[in-house]
Formats: sequence, C-alpha cells, structure tokens
Amino acid sequence: MNWNDKFKQKSPLQRFLFVFGLFFFFLYLCLGVLFIVWKAMPIDIEYTNRLLFGVVLIVYAGFRFFRLLS
Repeated sequence: MNWNDKFKQKSPLQRFLFVFGLFFFFLYLCLGVLFIVWKAMPIDIEYTNRLLFGVVLIVYAGFRFFRLLS
C-alpha cells in the first residue's frame, strides 16, 4: 500500500463513518474515565469493579481507534 493512498479524497459515506467512529471512540474513552474518576457515582458498585470496568472501556476505545486508523 502506497502512503499516498491514505490521503486521497474519501467518499461522503467513508467520511461519515470515520466521524461516527471517532465519536464512539471518544464516548467509550470518556465513559471509562468517568467510571474511574467519579467517586460519588449514583450506581452502587465497588470501586475495584468500577476501576476494572473503566480500564476495560479505555482499552476497548483504544482498540476501536486503531481499527479506525487501519
């Protein structure tokens, strides 16, 4: 694959899906950070479980981001 192929003009559908993917990347990332940082969460979950779930969400966001770029 030529490096120049990544910079060619994309179709409107490809641009929409790229922006949609970026939106969900930021959504999962913010949700993961929210689960880790927010101490007085209205949902009664132990902190260790919230931390684990937040880390899983952040890892999944990273996975989606790298799939989006490839």
